[in-house]
Amino acid sequence: MNMKKSVRIAGILFVALSLIEVIFLALGVETIHPWIKPLLIPSLAAAALLALLPEHKGRQTTLLACGLALHTIGDIFLLLDHLGFIWFALGLGIFLIGHFFLLAAILHKMGSLQGWKEILCWIMPMILAIPAASFFDADGVLRYVLVAYAVTLFFLVASGAIWVLRGRREGWRIIAGGVLFIISDALIGLNSFNGIDFPLRHAATMGTYLVADWLLVSGIVLYILRRENA
Repeated sequence: MNMKKSVRIAGILFVALSLIEVIFLALGVETIHPWIKPLLIPSLAAAALLALLPEHKGRQTTLLACGLALHTIGDIFLLLDHLGFIWFALGLGIFLIGHFFLLAAILHKMGSLQGWKEILCWIMPMILAIPAASFFDADGVLRYVLVAYAVTLFFLVASGAIWVLRGRREGWRIIAGGVLFIISDALIGLNSFNGIDFPLRHAATMGTYLVADWLLVSGIVLYILRRENA
């Protein structure tokens, strides 16, 4: 089986599993959710790494792989939140570290900021994070974790904007992925901390999350391939 076919199969598997997950959640059927969710990000990771390896096995690829591995572990811990809030908190923390790795992959070899627009992009996450985190009724250490989470997500959007300013068209995927991650995680936070729920919330949360991860990963992969094949 050639590499392109392997990438295509892994990509189709990710899309198929994602559609099954979101459709069943939208129909209110959650019995298969614990079985499908742990397979979602590994299938996306398989497609990404098959596209990159073995030719492109640099630090950026390693950071991407680590981020996706941590997202998978975070997903598994979040599935155990019915056993106690500690599992939710651990899943949240692991996911945050995964975001750090994805952000590091995006920022790899970016260099210093160039001009006032890039400086503004880098300042805005720190300005927006505390007001954004204040929407959630979290106390103690969790409040600081939510601020760190908000900063990281806004930095994903900001880093995508810097890519666009530097002529990297994949930056639009990073921006869109970051925005969708903010929406997805806001839906989780409003339910977990504020007790707010509504019909199709779970389906909307998973749908925005899966599209967000796909946009971020595809943006990074396409940039690596374009840069190193140029």
